Amino acid sequence: MKKCLITTKKLHKRKINWDDYDFFIGVERGAKFIYNQKGLKNKYYISDFDSLLDYQKKLKKTGNLILLEKNKNFADTEEAIKYALKIGYQKKGLEIFVNEDLGRKDHLINIFNISRKYQVLIYGNKFKITPILENENVIIKKENYKYFSIFVFEKTEITTKGLKWDLNKKEFNLESTTNLISNQIIAEQCKVKFSKLSLIIQAND
Repeated sequence: MKKCLITTKKLHKRKINWDDYDFFIGVERGAKFIYNQKGLKNKYYISDFDSLLDYQKKLKKTGNLILLEKNKNFADTEEAIKYALKIGYQKKGLEIFVNEDLGRKDHLINIFNISRKYQVLIYGNKFKITPILENENVIIKKENYKYFSIFVFEKTEITTKGLKWDLNKKEFNLESTTNLISNQIIAEQCKVKFSKLSLIIQAND
């Protein structure tokens, strides 16, 4: 499967296997980072670049710049996702890296909504959001994350195997989601199945 990396930040602290991707989109400060990766091909830049005005000229010269309006009611990251889908990438072929922690609740809600709307994998500074489709059997690797939480949007039947507190065809809704937070993967991975589209949030303190 072809894969596209979209980033809004520098990725120096994360081990990236660049060969896993064949297309790269830099958003805001992520555009500067992607631009400076000399060995990469298929590099595009999408943003209003209000914080990178000095880089606009360089990016324009590449011919791969999509300049967004500053006064808008949508997120630059979402426009990058829409562009990747437009040129033929599948949702499962997108990996999004955002410069967000768990502190700003408004930003976090927006990221949740983007992951849910487009069913894309999103990495934050200390968390990872994985969308799970309806009745899809999925293996989730522990990686370096301590906590494992589930976010449902409607009445959903959940089955898990490999968590500290497993669930067996147990039904949850938005009013009972407190039972779905701060779980843990016991070994290296777990199995999950949800009856409706849901999100898995893996995080560290």
